[in-house]
Amino acid sequence: MPYFPFFANIENMPCLVVGGGQVALRKLEKLLDFSPIIKVVALKACGEIRELADRGMITLFERAFKDSDIDGSTFVITATGDRGVNRHISQLCRQRHIPCNAVDDPESCTFFFPAIVTEGDVCIGISTGGKSPTLASHLRKTIQSQTEGRLGDICNVMGKVRDYALENISTEQARKKAMAEALKICLESDVLPTEEQLIEMIKERK
Repeated sequence: MPYFPFFANIENMPCLVVGGGQVALRKLEKLLDFSPIIKVVALKACGEIRELADRGMITLFERAFKDSDIDGSTFVITATGDRGVNRHISQLCRQRHIPCNAVDDPESCTFFFPAIVTEGDVCIGISTGGKSPTLASHLRKTIQSQTEGRLGDICNVMGKVRDYALENISTEQARKKAMAEALKICLESDVLPTEEQLIEMIKERK
């Protein structure tokens, strides 16, 4: 059964990442775009993770994991490379009802870390239930190649047009039609129209 894709605001939320290798680094690089408060515990951290700590982007503790490390965490990612340690951390999280992602061990996960496409305020998460990260990565690259980096800009202008539609178009059915027309214009235009241009086009097509 697939997992339900919750989208959550994790800005300033405390997060624990256990592990200091390249796998942990990849998780950190994805998380940083969403601005949580990240604590990393690792017996030995790679140079890139130490650099993140030196720049104040994370807090790093180079030592063995302690059970108390999960205290106060909103969610936990464990990527130690030691399945026994990962499962121990996962069990602690289950007891405390803290969402946990145990890398490469789907049975120990209470949430999966999706392949992510982000463009501005648009975020697409792709999960295969832990069965095929390769497929998830392929789908992510396919989406990125087809959107050509335009989704964020389209989302911004559509948000402004939606404000106009809510204030000036009286019925829900008419608003849906107008927004569908606006999106069609955005997707089919070589150059993205401005808010004003879109509104004028909508008026002309009434």
